[in-house]
Amino acid sequence: MDARDHAKELAAQKALEFIENGMIVGLGSGSTATHFIKLLGERVQQGLKVRGIPSSKSSEALAKSLFIPIIDFHDTSEIDVTIDGADEVAPGLALIKGGGGALLREKIVASASKKFVVVADSSKIVKHLGKFPLPVEVIPMAAPLVAARLAALGITPHVRQAATGGDYITDEGNLILDCNCGEIEDPPALAAAIRAIVGVVEHGLFLNMADLAIVSSDREIRLLNK
Repeated sequence: MDARDHAKELAAQKALEFIENGMIVGLGSGSTATHFIKLLGERVQQGLKVRGIPSSKSSEALAKSLFIPIIDFHDTSEIDVTIDGADEVAPGLALIKGGGGALLREKIVASASKKFVVVADSSKIVKHLGKFPLPVEVIPMAAPLVAARLAALGITPHVRQAATGGDYITDEGNLILDCNCGEIEDPPALAAAIRAIVGVVEHGLFLNMADLAIVSSDREIRLLNK
């Protein structure tokens, strides 16, 4: 395990401290969240009683393979704590998420959570959001229209491609436009402008949502609050 992957595992281990018996746990997506789900699965097999609501099909499959009981929002409207990663973490716990393509479900799960905890390695900490391309999930038929309107906002969108070739398709059957924004000077204003475009399903700016970030290097763990 390299130093960065070890840091992700340390953050995931720390996140277990926020899990109590009987909780409903939001299960994030991505590499650091995967570490957390695996560790949670070990605890479940040792007797911990929790139920999980996953934020992607891949997280759901992993959780089920580890015997973590899975429910959905037909069973509950509130999650006790969600543990998820981020692509960038800026001051005030402003986030960019969606590098793994699950931003819509991730935002739904986070929005239903009493406590939203971000787990990340220290490379994800930034002074300003925007170096990482901002994902925007769009209805396929509207993609050219949305792309043109995003370009008019001064950002450059590209349709995400799947590793196997062709357009990347989200769990909900949509496309993702990865937008090169440069430094985002006013994240709330940009979020509002993108949300106003007809055909946009969701964007990867997670603002005023996270309660705590667990940030780890291979030598230390820091807890960041808003």
